[in-house]
Amino acid sequence: MSQKSMPAERRWIILAQDGRHVTMGRAAPPSEAEVEAAAAALAAQGLAGWLATLDGNYWTRRRVTLAPVQLLGDGASLDWPAAITAFEAARQRALRPL
Repeated sequence: MSQKSMPAERRWIILAQDGRHVTMGRAAPPSEAEVEAAAAALAAQGLAGWLATLDGNYWTRRRVTLAPVQLLGDGASLDWPAAITAFEAARQRALRPL
């Protein structure tokens, strides 16, 4: 008996350098206005980051794949590998039972 694989889930997120993140859309990418508002919110906090895609189920312990789509803010000091490491740490904390 073969198992049907579920289609991969894709969501668009805003990812800050320190791993903080927020989902911007699941059925469709966010609009330009939504991305601009997110960039302004990051800048207001003195942060920069990325609009990125997240492929996989966020709420399982399985690996997810992140890919940068657009740089938001001043990217001079941004480090994508470090942001992914911080993201994974934040995600694992969210998955822990209370």
